[in-house]
Amino acid sequence: MPPLADRAAIRAILSADPVWCVYALGDLEPRLFERTSWFRSPAGPPALAALYRGGGPPVLFTFGAPEGGAAGMDEIAGEPELLLQIRPEDAGAVASRYEILKAKPMWRMALDRSRYRPAAAAGAERLALGDLDALNRLYDDGRPSGEAPGYFLPWMLEEFLFLGVREGGELAAAAGTHLISVAEGVAAIGNVYTRRDRRGRGFAAMLAGALAGELLAMGIRVIALSVEQANAGAIRIYERLGFVKRCEFIEGRARRKSCAASTLARAPAPEPE
Repeated sequence: MPPLADRAAIRAILSADPVWCVYALGDLEPRLFERTSWFRSPAGPPALAALYRGGGPPVLFTFGAPEGGAAGMDEIAGEPELLLQIRPEDAGAVASRYEILKAKPMWRMALDRSRYRPAAAAGAERLALGDLDALNRLYDDGRPSGEAPGYFLPWMLEEFLFLGVREGGELAAAAGTHLISVAEGVAAIGNVYTRRDRRGRGFAAMLAGALAGELLAMGIRVIALSVEQANAGAIRIYERLGFVKRCEFIEGRARRKSCAASTLARAPAPEPE
């Protein structure tokens, strides 16, 4: 089926669940929209599949009735590799064409303004592009253990909001955003990491809470984040700040069944501590 290219029509569908669709709504920004292909199921309740190409394997997102996972699969199946952001009910449609690798059960959480309780933010500072080397050194701390944020690109530091805490001139912790769209009223917190020798000091809660406060001050209506269901400590941190679990999803990688083994990029997975 031909891709759906009407931004207003796409927005109307996604707005039914802006928390789950926070990234897709952000992709309606002109710069990102041109990198995204959208497919709608031909019949039944509104259902979408989106393919975002931002470098590396494209990201597959699904929304709506289970048909959303099947919408456009004929076109999508031409991709040898995918990163996945899909609801569990859509896994079957994807698995019909792809081998799903290292799927992680995730929670999408959203800030409940009535519960927002930020931690004291003494020492937090805004990070800029000049802090890129320091931020990379911080994230490198988590690479041997597989804890480093998996979805950080340098341009995010320049265009979005990042905060950090320094000790001895080096970053001890940082938190950022994967996207901010003032026009769509949505933002996603991510790239949260505390150096392994500085954990237990409340840095993750302080920085994530401060980020949420700044986003609220910008007029952002939907502030969301993603966390592994197995990461009970991170979930407790976010819940104390006022975030609530809104929906389950699967994050992972997929390889077309006809493809030979190949190297795949890590899927995004914000890790608070």
